[in-house]
Amino acid sequence: MAQDATPTETPTQAAEPMDMSLSGLQAKLPETQSWLIETAPGFLLKLVLALVVFWIGSALAKRFYRMINKQAANNPRIDTTLGRLAATLVRYAILIAAALIAVSIMGVKVASILGIFAAMTLAIGLALQGSMSNVAAGLLIVLTRPYRIGDYVELSGQEGTVEDLNVFTTTLRTLDNIKVIISNGDVRSNTIKNFNSLGKRRVDVDFGIDYGDDIDEAIKIIKNTAAKDDRLLSDPHGPWAKVACLNDSSVDVQMRVWCKPEDYWDVRFDLIKAVKEAFDNGGISIPYPHVVEIEK
Repeated sequence: MAQDATPTETPTQAAEPMDMSLSGLQAKLPETQSWLIETAPGFLLKLVLALVVFWIGSALAKRFYRMINKQAANNPRIDTTLGRLAATLVRYAILIAAALIAVSIMGVKVASILGIFAAMTLAIGLALQGSMSNVAAGLLIVLTRPYRIGDYVELSGQEGTVEDLNVFTTTLRTLDNIKVIISNGDVRSNTIKNFNSLGKRRVDVDFGIDYGDDIDEAIKIIKNTAAKDDRLLSDPHGPWAKVACLNDSSVDVQMRVWCKPEDYWDVRFDLIKAVKEAFDNGGISIPYPHVVEIEK
């Protein structure tokens, strides 16, 4: 009974396709070299031109950013926060335009890039919904302006001077020079305290005097001492002092004075020192806490 013979490949026959492939590549090599020689100069020229265009766009973006910031800082009618936001938007708009022109010089279709960019924007927006809420909150803060750059505020339980405000975050600098960054979403969802917006602040300080001291004399000393400070404002009223509380070992007299927001801390600390020295000279004592022991 005859059996079907299965053809087998010899090493020489198996190597023939490889040899033919290499020979084919060798045959096309001169053609590839000539194509590179013809197209490389044009490609390099486009690449250099695209890089030059993007470099010019970057320089213009930086220049316009600085110019708009400077104009906003020098013009009192322009809010610093809005000026910085406008400068940032103009900067990125110029950079995007320069990038699109550069890639179009390279022969890439701008329409396809815009389509890809729109799809990426949608995907990123869905993935970063929390960040988008921060952007919306940042735009609302810029438009409603509950605080501005340079204001002393309390945001989300943090106090400090506003150093920067963008569409994502607000940056504070605390009194002890710590940088605090708060997301705008947290800012909008909590109470905002602006200590500068009304143009004046009230300084409240309590002074404890002994029960045996003359209360009227203590009040007089406090008012006279405060009246010597030129930083105090007479509107809505001058120095004010009255008995605020009867503690276990002292009578608390509260002093209230008004000053500019930027003078608040200096006025407070200086008046505490000045009133203490005036009490010493006027015979008014500040009692220490008393401890009474009872034996049965």
